[in-house]
Amino acid sequence: MKNSILPFICLFICSNVIAQKSFSIDEAISYATSNNIDYKNALLDLEIADQRVAESVSSGLPKIKGSFGFQNYIDIPVTVIPASVFNSQADPNDFQEAQFGTSINSTAGIRLDQLIFSATYIAGLKAAKVYRVLTEKLTQKSLLDTKEKVIAAYYSCLIFEESKRNLSLSLENLNTIQSETSILVKEGLIEAINEDQINLLYLSMENQIAQLDLQTKNAISVLKYVIGYPQDSILTLSEKLKSIENTFLNLENLQVSVEELLDYQILNQNRALSLLTHKMNTVSSIPSISGFFSHQQNALRNEFNLFSSEQPWYPTTFWGINVSIPIFTSGESLSITKQSKLNLKKAENTLAMVKEGLIQQMSQATKEYSIAKIALENDLENLSLSKKILSNTSTKFKEGLKSGLELAQAQNQEVSAQNKLTQSKFNLLLAKLQLEKLMNKL
Repeated sequence: MKNSILPFICLFICSNVIAQKSFSIDEAISYATSNNIDYKNALLDLEIADQRVAESVSSGLPKIKGSFGFQNYIDIPVTVIPASVFNSQADPNDFQEAQFGTSINSTAGIRLDQLIFSATYIAGLKAAKVYRVLTEKLTQKSLLDTKEKVIAAYYSCLIFEESKRNLSLSLENLNTIQSETSILVKEGLIEAINEDQINLLYLSMENQIAQLDLQTKNAISVLKYVIGYPQDSILTLSEKLKSIENTFLNLENLQVSVEELLDYQILNQNRALSLLTHKMNTVSSIPSISGFFSHQQNALRNEFNLFSSEQPWYPTTFWGINVSIPIFTSGESLSITKQSKLNLKKAENTLAMVKEGLIQQMSQATKEYSIAKIALENDLENLSLSKKILSNTSTKFKEGLKSGLELAQAQNQEVSAQNKLTQSKFNLLLAKLQLEKLMNKL
């Protein structure tokens, strides 16, 4: 019986091990690049663009077609010819019926077509290659968006964990004060209301920790969704906030050209695509030249013996050149060309507008990062002061020089400063994230 249960125990243990995984930020990003649906679709779009280029190239390569036809005439077509053909004395208005052909006919053939020259094909091929580059840029953009979502979600988890950890330490400190206060009340050294103030603060902090615990679980759930990790599996974080909060940027040596930014490159490729589309429409009036070669074998029978070696197949072989010359399109091609020209102008206007917008975004992102860094430094000092105030107030409370309300206020002030500092860390990390994404540095 024990031997039969053992495999199930091993399977249960293995399944629990598989269902748990600890991620660093880089590991979470790596997992997302394989499982995030948006990014997977972006990679599929890139493959589609590759096939679109292949389609454009192959449209100008040789085409070979085979054909086979079979006809069985139940009634052989009848034609009439002047009777004078057979009898010179016949009335010119008299005709003689005649049937030409056989009841069973079959044709097998092969045809080769080759484009020799087409200005539209050349322009279209260039446009397809530009479209591929554009799709590649959009794929890079999708990767950046995915990385940003993963990192932001990871930061949220770390922030909630940090807040929970700090509040838990404050609660431990308050628990010590609570025990000491209870002793002082029993000895009659202070009034019971002081103990009530401490107990009220203790319950409030417990509720805050419970809320942070729920927020942490929700943040982990969001991270799972972003990276494509199963919601019913356990995910933990291998990094702590301290390991990443000191990786600041040096803005003094920050020099970025707008042309290096991915958003600009995407719109610039879109403008190039509009230009080639306009060129393709412009040259559509230029004649195109193609050549062909055809060979057929025809079987003419009155009986179904198409594969008999005693009956001949009659060959027909020819080649030729086709020249297509657009002469008059009722203004359709002219309207299409004008539309493409207007779309090109729109693309150029959009590119100019976005260029100015990106300059403004870079300036704003840099300023927001600098402000967030200053706020963090101020909040670090505020926390240091609040800790000092709490320590002094706690000492005087034990000496009977401060009330429980004052001690609770000092404790609240320290917790508030701690929360504000944690939020400043989060704001700085997000400002850094936005700036790095804008510069394509993720």
